[in-house]
Amino acid sequence: MNNSMKLDVLAFGTHPDDVELFCGGTIARLVDQGCRVGIVDLTRGELGTRGNAKLRHKESQVAAATLGVHIRENVGISDGNIALNPENRQKIIYFVRKFQPKLVLAPYEQDRHPDHEHASKLITESCFYAGLVRIEDGQKAHRPKGIIYYFSHHVEQPTFIVDISEFFKTKLMGLRAYKSQFYSGEKSDGQQETYISTAKFWQSIEVRARFYGNLIGVEYGEPFFYRSPLKITNLLENFA
Repeated sequence: MNNSMKLDVLAFGTHPDDVELFCGGTIARLVDQGCRVGIVDLTRGELGTRGNAKLRHKESQVAAATLGVHIRENVGISDGNIALNPENRQKIIYFVRKFQPKLVLAPYEQDRHPDHEHASKLITESCFYAGLVRIEDGQKAHRPKGIIYYFSHHVEQPTFIVDISEFFKTKLMGLRAYKSQFYSGEKSDGQQETYISTAKFWQSIEVRARFYGNLIGVEYGEPFFYRSPLKITNLLENFA
């Protein structure tokens, strides 16, 4: 495998804009720290009320460039049909093996949107099966060291919160790329208003980031969940 394709972190999004919305600040921070980061969207978001698949693809590429990620690809699973089946699992396995990430970011298993819940389960299972050598697809078997879950609408007690204070503006710039989806302050383009296209939702992005930032004593934060205890080798460093 070409080492230039290997990633430190691979973030899976159910639809284009999910990664930016729920962990975009963390992505920008990782890139700034010198990590190789990629985004893979499961669907093209073709069932969305606003925009269309072609437009959302263009927007996702602009957003990716804004965050500075090294790759952005799309699995091509049908929107609204993220079934937990061998065919879809093999598609995710392909990308896990292709990029061999150390860590995977995935949507949390509980959410108001069924696609997000189905995607979480599919990604979790696929990361395990990607490490089995007897599942052959012409690539080297690979299992990420860990899966970190980002919260969307349903939030549990986070395992940890990432300080994104320096990167919150970058996160918003990435989201601004999705002009078809989010509130921009401009006159209505005639498209039907949705939950996420309102001014109220746009304001909630900052409210949420401030809330989680406040919990760790910073301006802005993004919450995450990890299923296992986290290893700490330098206790003082973690409380610096």
